Amino acid sequence: MEFHKKTVHLINLLLLCGCILISQSLLAQDAGEIQVYGAATTPKYTTMIELHTNYTFAGPKFNTNYHPFLQTLEVTTGLSKDAELGFYIFTYNLNGKLQYTGSHIRPRIKAPEEWSWPVGVSLSTELGFDKDPLSNELDWGAEIRPIFDKTIGDHYWSFNPSMGVSFTNKETLFEPNFKYAYASSPKANIGFEYYGNTGKLFSPYKLPNQEHQLYLVLDLFLHPMYEFNFGIGKGLTESSNDLNVKCYVGRRINWTHK
Repeated sequence: MEFHKKTVHLINLLLLCGCILISQSLLAQDAGEIQVYGAATTPKYTTMIELHTNYTFAGPKFNTNYHPFLQTLEVTTGLSKDAELGFYIFTYNLNGKLQYTGSHIRPRIKAPEEWSWPVGVSLSTELGFDKDPLSNELDWGAEIRPIFDKTIGDHYWSFNPSMGVSFTNKETLFEPNFKYAYASSPKANIGFEYYGNTGKLFSPYKLPNQEHQLYLVLDLFLHPMYEFNFGIGKGLTESSNDLNVKCYVGRRINWTHK
């Protein structure tokens, strides 16, 4: 028991130090959270609290001085064994000025395990508003994110063919995400994540105007109640942020235990 407590305290200290270092030495991409979702939902009687931190070292080629720092608080609670509800608070920091830039609510359901599908399947939807940090204009919108994932031995993949809908601009964008991870040890995965934005769903942008980014990522599983993800991303097109760093730290709370 004493060893277990010391291990938990050490993990808390490491995660706290990691967040402090990232918050001070990094300054994030336009997306408040840069994450590829897995199909599993948060279990009932469990709440996951996550802090997403992203920084853009080098923006797109037409704006190389773009260096925003974004942090997002995400709180997700399991409603049943196959459903969850998430809530986001977005913040934006540019040149030392911190701003609140919107909130989303996100219900998600997954295919029950008793259906015995060959891949994990769930559907996430988001609804909310985003505030432009420069003009203060509001953009109400939604996101529809089908999620497919599969684990085969030490290999894991997930595909999120997401669609972003802007009620304000009356347009729908195709934003596919993909993740591959290899279980290099019981406590860590290494792999890559891809994030794209090809433009309007039925009228894609020309390639230089599309956003495509590839991240080298590390996932740590130091304790069952925590999760940690760190990634370094490189833009593949002129309109993509050229160099990004992202990190999120999560803490699970099980309401059935003291």
